[in-house]
Amino acid sequence: MEEYTRRHVRVAWGVHVFTCAGVFVGYLGLNGVIDGSARRAIIWLIVALILDGIDGPVARKLDVGKRIPHLNGHSLDLIIDFFTCTILPVAFLDRFDMVPDHTTAITCFAILVSGALWMSRTDQETPDRWFRGFPAEWNMIIPTLFLIRTGPWVNLVLCGVFVVLTLSKVPFAHPVSVREGRTVAIGFMTAWLGSMLWLAIVYPDDIVAIRIVLSVAPLWTILSSIRRMLHLRRTPEAISTA
Repeated sequence: MEEYTRRHVRVAWGVHVFTCAGVFVGYLGLNGVIDGSARRAIIWLIVALILDGIDGPVARKLDVGKRIPHLNGHSLDLIIDFFTCTILPVAFLDRFDMVPDHTTAITCFAILVSGALWMSRTDQETPDRWFRGFPAEWNMIIPTLFLIRTGPWVNLVLCGVFVVLTLSKVPFAHPVSVREGRTVAIGFMTAWLGSMLWLAIVYPDDIVAIRIVLSVAPLWTILSSIRRMLHLRRTPEAISTA
């Protein structure tokens, strides 16, 4: 068994503290929602998303789980993710009246329950870093719908679709860790986050060109999921590892 120095352990604790910073950032985002500041809430959501994208690869690179074996980094990450990726966006959806009034409660209930169920799954990822089902990343979906200014009924339908996908086994590429097409995935994710941040900063003003970028940025995720499903159907032996 590999021995780690105190310095190695301190660095590992630093990574865990970095991960925990996500929950404080989420708290700041929730304050934005409570105060009715969509701009502030979305900016903090984006910061939380960036932190979440960085900490996992760093933790794996540094073998944090082996350096601090009594603390489960995956569980820690899921706890924070449920707050920043599901609870906070649901509060945003409610506060800013994004679905028809008489459907708000049932929509929030469906998102929260499906998100909790997905976070509890033991088959969340494939060995090559694809998610099984939509990974409850409502921190991407809800701010996007808000900023591209879709109507309440459109939002309701799309929320219903993603709730169903959360409970499914439809593959979704991990934007940072997926092995296939990682460079393209990171490029599209950068465009997605960059356009979301830009529109959040200028909100309530609007820049049509940036809104178009934000609308098409998720396209790679959709196309990659379709491509993956077609590949699994054509290659039965891949299903056992999918």
